[in-house]
Amino acid sequence: MVNFDKQNQDIENKIVLGFKMAYEKLVREAALHNRSLVFGDNGKIVRIPAVELLKEIESKKK
Repeated sequence: MVNFDKQNQDIENKIVLGFKMAYEKLVREAALHNRSLVFGDNGKIVRIPAVELLKEIESKKK
């Protein structure tokens, strides 16, 4: 019998990994076309150039 806590953790890890992969793909595509991404920050709309986000992603990989 499979431990449900471990099984749930495995599923959660896969979901988080999928989200991270999709986010990185979105940022890379936007950076390629010199675009910005729009986020909400405490009720304010913030535009961040994708190039800056890509630099942040790359620095976390090191």
